[in-house]
Amino acid sequence: MRLEPDMAAALLAKTAPPWTTADLVPVLTPIWRRAFGPKGHAPDAHVMRMSVGIGRVTRFLDGVQDAIGVRVPATALMRLGTIERLAVAIARNDWPPPSAPILLRDGVGSEALYVIAAGTGLVLELCDLAQAIPFPGPIWALQLPGLDGETTPLADIGAMAAHHIAAIRDQHSSALPAGPVHLIGYSFGGLVCVEMARLLGDRIGLLGLIDTTCYETYWPRTEWLRVAGLRTLRRMGELRGMRPRPALRHLAGRGRAMAQHIGRRFKAKAGDADFTRSVYYVDGLDPRLQAVRNASIIAFERHDPAPIDAPVTLFKSRLGDRHGCDPARLWRRLAGRLDVVMVEGTHITMLRKPHVEGLAAAIGARLDNQIRCQIR
Repeated sequence: MRLEPDMAAALLAKTAPPWTTADLVPVLTPIWRRAFGPKGHAPDAHVMRMSVGIGRVTRFLDGVQDAIGVRVPATALMRLGTIERLAVAIARNDWPPPSAPILLRDGVGSEALYVIAAGTGLVLELCDLAQAIPFPGPIWALQLPGLDGETTPLADIGAMAAHHIAAIRDQHSSALPAGPVHLIGYSFGGLVCVEMARLLGDRIGLLGLIDTTCYETYWPRTEWLRVAGLRTLRRMGELRGMRPRPALRHLAGRGRAMAQHIGRRFKAKAGDADFTRSVYYVDGLDPRLQAVRNASIIAFERHDPAPIDAPVTLFKSRLGDRHGCDPARLWRRLAGRLDVVMVEGTHITMLRKPHVEGLAAAIGARLDNQIRCQIR
């Protein structure tokens, strides 16, 4: 008799380990499909190739724990990737060790590309991009420590940069790779890339930032005023056609938002940032992922980016980030030389199809140009 998934989970929960892979697959499969949606129904579904976000990952981890009482480490889920391999790891209680570098795509040659994720620490949002970049070398992702609860998350961008460089050295027996180190950072990850480049010096190849800005306190004054003016105009436009009473309520709410915007500008640079009031704060995540994201928000609010005497390539979304300033205006003041590449989409959709193909092609072209310049 074939058991329904919930019946299988209930029966399994009453059965003491050790479980077999055959016991676990019928329990994990419906949880996987519910959490990851239609993409999880494909026979060859792999979590690194489904373009899923941190919320879906949390739902899956919660579902497995509710069903069988096992908390799957987030980075282990990414390294294992499939239901079958996950079932084997649970049955054997044998997990891949936490590690910063994750191979997104294999390649050949002495040059490698390292991509750094946003403040979530997970690189799932960069998987589609990595697969599409026309680059012959291997593409690695660098994740933040603490995602599996193995250590306290870092709350300083300089410390994150040093951690990532140490991880690269560990890959190559305490030395850096033979060729230049190419770095691409998305959003918050771009700030980490810049500090890595500062530490690497002349070993840096392409230094690419994808829609990277900094906290409002550190925006150029003219840019902060420009954004404040645009927000005010948008709010005034929203009042058109409203009746007086709803308009007053709307105006009061928007007034509070503007007060917060002004407060963020003049906020003290203290380390005890109230991350729960940040526009980037999201609750309800896996506790370990939540801790990493919260620490990243604190690091972001503390970090005042310094000028760097190096060429920077900025891949800028055409429609931008509603929470951020114009990154080109920021990096023109900070970069030794700035190349701005416009990419279709918003801060979020530029990493999704169809826009991600254009972003990947632009990155590939800059990498190719970098390699050609080195040969000359």
